[in-house]
Amino acid sequence: MPTGCFVVLLPTDSDYKILGYYFKEGKSRFEITNDLFLRLNLDHSKNDYNLLKLKEDRIFSYIHKLKGKLVRRASAIIIGLLMSEEDKPEKFRSSLKEAVEALEMPSLNILNKTQEEFESILKDIYFEHLEPLIDILQPEALKNNIIDITKLMLSGDKKERKIAQQLVEKIENDEHAKISDLYKTAESAIKSLEYEKAAKSYLKAAEVAKELYLTDIAASLKEKGDFSQQIPEFSKERERIVQEARNALRNEDFHTAYTSYRKASEISKKLVQFDKEEEFRLKSKALEDFYKIDQKYKQEKFS
Repeated sequence: MPTGCFVVLLPTDSDYKILGYYFKEGKSRFEITNDLFLRLNLDHSKNDYNLLKLKEDRIFSYIHKLKGKLVRRASAIIIGLLMSEEDKPEKFRSSLKEAVEALEMPSLNILNKTQEEFESILKDIYFEHLEPLIDILQPEALKNNIIDITKLMLSGDKKERKIAQQLVEKIENDEHAKISDLYKTAESAIKSLEYEKAAKSYLKAAEVAKELYLTDIAASLKEKGDFSQQIPEFSKERERIVQEARNALRNEDFHTAYTSYRKASEISKKLVQFDKEEEFRLKSKALEDFYKIDQKYKQEKFS
């Protein structure tokens, strides 16, 4: 279970600014130091998503390039989630993206907030977007969410009151429970590597959520569905490149081997599979070091 989050702004007139933190336990020794920011910024110069393993913390982060009027004052926002060893980064991929997009809403005016004001907003964002999706998608939680929406609509115009009545009827018919069932089916399919089945289930769940006016949840499920559709293509490309690296290694072509493993590592980052990313990165580094030593030895031998 994640323990908190942070947001860092990349202003146009300075290196970085910490907008704020949120910790579930209220207090934490964690802070963004200059060294930590430099590591995050360097990693995000190459990838939108990143997993950073520190001595006592694991940080899963996402960089969001700002648009519109905000670009005049800052280029991007980095949002980070503090995770335990048991947490799977891929489960929070869409959640991080949605959380930072929610912060970008003009109505929040985050660049003009004090840190205390921002952290109050960040707390709400955390519980709305960054809590594990499985908790949000429990039938009872969905039902309560829809009831809150109907209460707002009942105070609206005739059209909104009619929609509210329709939503009440859908709740009575357990329409909201379909979202939970489809999500569980998708998650099970992911574990079985049935990505096409998973994508269909995520996207169907997104459709149901949209019909029930659960727009944030619908967006999250759709993003998961779209990403699931991309996994087979990325995985196939990575498999081809890894085989290329292995063949090069057999032929003692160390340069091709280490560059191919590096490419496989980069694809693994796109897939948010950081164990594989680390595996291929370390193989690439070891072979690159060996290649450089081998080249130096050959040059000395024939000089």
